[in-house]
This record gives sequence, structure tokens and C-alpha cells, in this order.
Amino acid sequence: MTEQYDIIINGAGMVGAVTALLLAEQGLTVALIESQPQTQYSKEDTHQLRVSAISKHNLELFEHLGLTEHWQTSRIGYYDQMRVWDNHSTGEVDFNSEGKQVLGAMIENNQIIATAQQLANGHNNIDVHYAMAIAEFDDAERKVYVTLENQAMLSCYLLLGADGAGSMIRRKLGIEIEQKPYKQHGLVGYLQIEKAPAKTALQSFNSGGPVGLLPVNDGLFSMVWSLPEDQVEHWLEADESYFIKGLKAHINRDFGAIELCSERQAFPLNKTYAKAFCKGRVALLGDAAHTIHPLAGQGVNLGFGDAECLVERISQVTLKNSDELANALKKYQRIRMAEVHKTAETMHALHLLFTNQTAPVKMLRAFGMNHLNKIKPIKQWLLRQAGS
Repeated sequence: MTEQYDIIINGAGMVGAVTALLLAEQGLTVALIESQPQTQYSKEDTHQLRVSAISKHNLELFEHLGLTEHWQTSRIGYYDQMRVWDNHSTGEVDFNSEGKQVLGAMIENNQIIATAQQLANGHNNIDVHYAMAIAEFDDAERKVYVTLENQAMLSCYLLLGADGAGSMIRRKLGIEIEQKPYKQHGLVGYLQIEKAPAKTALQSFNSGGPVGLLPVNDGLFSMVWSLPEDQVEHWLEADESYFIKGLKAHINRDFGAIELCSERQAFPLNKTYAKAFCKGRVALLGDAAHTIHPLAGQGVNLGFGDAECLVERISQVTLKNSDELANALKKYQRIRMAEVHKTAETMHALHLLFTNQTAPVKMLRAFGMNHLNKIKPIKQWLLRQAGS
């Protein structure tokens, strides 16, 4: 017997689980398929190294969906200021909302996933299948037929791939990706910083890549240090005192004593871009469709933007109607491809700008940053963009 749903989502991570909640809110029935067991989270757990900078807009989205009611707020770092400087020139920009707005928050990925999955479990319109994978799917003219690994048969009008950068859905659709390795790794860990400014996200640009310091609470910061790939092992294996000395040189600001208070891990940084976000009755969201450099923390926020855009488009049509659905998916693809391309190219341009250490470029950076720092209306506009 085949169980029918309006939509099936492969992947119950951050983007997949939030998408399911948004769709269910529209009265649509959803099957959420997740290859891993349900994510568990407790404030007693060691801080997870994979964290995300969630924009103000998406914090409001989470509040609307009810996620924030279940959060461990002591593990969340809200910030209302950003300080950015160039370690190879005098350029510096301070963004300060003067306490008028939260710009974003640092949240462990597992906390977002666990709370979204918890809400999905209790929603009447959502069935969640944990520790289960899609074995195969067939995109027929009017429905998509899905077979799970346990041979259960499901069908839907729309299949969504929210299954990450290595998306099985994308591969089986035969959608190619454009990929540009940055030849960098992101080295992550937690630091206790004695004199760091409160509620302030910090970023130092260096020739090898930026160091991002993102507030959690009480002087605890999540570190993302972008390093050339030939230096990663050196800094992963360095003893703590040598590591802190090198890190301080790359920060080049007096924040007092710095203590490493977690293990260090590293992951490769790539820009990937699917050549199509939709094919037939199947669409891609989040990392399945795109990944970008983390220097502005926009990766997962783009994924949530995909979710909102897709739900808005398909909620206006009859899913059974192939022509209406095709038009809605074309609009989704056009809108999101343009937005992702704009953001990805902006991040790539910033990466090139700040890794170029020729004298004229350094002078230009310093002039531009210091001039921007004096123009309050433009800085306020940029703050609003950062929170959107």
C-alpha cells in the first residue's frame, strides 16, 4: 500500500525540518525522511563545534514557528554590534545598533535541529521517519513515487531535497554543480576571551583568510579561522600556547587573555552552485542547492530563504496541477538563483579583496573601510541588511 502526502522532504536538518513546519502551517501533509536518528540536545552537553549565525529575520521566523519556546537560551549568543578590521592596513568598521535591535544570534546547529524535529514530531500534518533513507524515487507525470529502504512506498506531488551538500536527490536527478574550492579550511573551536566587547561579533581579515569570533555568553566565543589548506594541519596539531600566540597575531587586537576551551576541528571551504534548483516535481533547498564561504555567516540563512520562498510560491497553486506547479517552481528557481548568486559572488569578491596584499589594494581597503565608518546612514542600512 502506498501512503500519499502532499510533499516529501529528504533531510530533517535545519532547513528540511523548518521547511516541513512552514508547509504544515499551510495545511499541507508532509513526510520528513531523515537518515540519522532523531537529534537530541541538552544544556548539559558539551558545546557543539558546528554553530550558525542566525539573522534577525530568521530569529523572528523561528519565534513564529514556536522554536524559541524550547531553546536553552543560556547557550545562545545574541549580538547587536559587529566590529570588522583589516589586519594588514588601518581599515576598520564598527557597526553598532546602539541597543535598538538584535542583529543575530550564534546558535548550535543541534539546538535548532532538535527543537525543529521536536515540533515536527508533534504536528498533525507531519510524519517523520528517522534512521531511514530513500532507496529510490520515480518522478512520474502527476506524482513522485518514493521507496524507502524498508520497502515502504510513499507518493507525493512534490519531492524536496534538503539533504545537504552531497545531496542524493540532486545526484539521482542528474543535476550538475559548479564547484570552486577556496583552497581553505575553516578551523573551529571555542575560546574564552578576557576583554572582548559584549554582544559583539568580531572579524579580522588576514592574507590567508578571516578570523571570525562570534559571541556565545560570558566571554565565550565560537571561532572560525579560515586558513590556507597547507596550514591547517600545522594549526590543528599545534600545542595550545603556540596556537593562542598565532591566533593573537592574526587577531591583532588586545582582548586580554585568550584560552582555548574545546577541541579543534577543520572542514574544507567550497563554493558550490547547482545548475538547476528544480527538475520536474522535485526541488532542492539549502546546501543541496548551494554552499558559500562562511565569512559573512549567510550560508544557512540562504537556506531558510529558500524555504520561505518555496512555501510562498507553492501555497498559491494546486499541487496536483502540473502546469501550475511547474510555473511556481520556475519562479522559485529564478528568485533564489538570483539571490544566491548575488550573495555568493559578493562573498567571493570580499574573499579576493581581503586576501590581496598588494600595496595599492591595501591602501584602497583602508580608505574604503575608514570612510564607511564615518557615514552613519550607510552603516545603519548595512546593519538592516545584515539582519534580513
